[in-house]
Amino acid sequence: MTPATAPDDAEAALVHEVTAAITADGTLSPGTFSVVVSHRRQRHALTTLRDGQRVVRILPTSTAPVIVQFIRENAARLESDAQRMAERSPQHPAKHLADGCGLSWLGERIQLHLVDTPIPVQLRRGENGTGFLIAHRGDIARNGARPIIEWYSRAGLAWLEAAAPASWSRLRCRRPLPALAVRDFGRRYGGDYRASTHEVALHWAAFQLPPSLLEYVLVHELVHATRPRGQSHGSEFRTRLQRVMPDARAQQNAFRAAFRYLWLGTEMGIA
Repeated sequence: MTPATAPDDAEAALVHEVTAAITADGTLSPGTFSVVVSHRRQRHALTTLRDGQRVVRILPTSTAPVIVQFIRENAARLESDAQRMAERSPQHPAKHLADGCGLSWLGERIQLHLVDTPIPVQLRRGENGTGFLIAHRGDIARNGARPIIEWYSRAGLAWLEAAAPASWSRLRCRRPLPALAVRDFGRRYGGDYRASTHEVALHWAAFQLPPSLLEYVLVHELVHATRPRGQSHGSEFRTRLQRVMPDARAQQNAFRAAFRYLWLGTEMGIA
């Protein structure tokens, strides 16, 4: 005998019923959550995603009143999760690339200075030591932030080539020093190691950071280049990292907090 309602239809009806009950309750606002039926779990669960959306995982045997009560009981945790997500969410600024625009280089505040003479982007010092990033006005007008990003990449690579050998030596690895590069990783964190080419690359935006945090990013990727066994950030990786950088955990937290506010090349206008 064929059931009047197929299992998928029954689950869809349950999801609809639970969603309606949650919406009516008001603890979660409409559009901020989704309800899914899980066949693997033994109890219902509530997850907050990175974008702030909530996933309510229910069982095929769950009922709407039980789920609503479960959400009410977890209201405080939901608020805590939302606050934590807000604190960790990216706050990358957009910049108006006009004369005097503030930039950062190795933790130092510098200023963009536009000139009419066609010259490559370069860093110069004023009489009082203030750093000025000199750029051709027409180049910025045509290409936006690209010439500035390319300068960060060139200058950053020079910094890497000077700093990496000593950091690699501290790791006491028999492999040769990896090839070094600077790339645009978008919103991804500071660097990457490619085993296929034995190459360490850092994000150009990371060179806005103070040297201590930049060193953490470099050493972190160099430890990957020693190819520790186990998981990517497993126990052997952590042991090797902390051996050469005992305060690695604190530096990691500081780096993540600072990266949220780095300029990633977004423009809000060009002079």
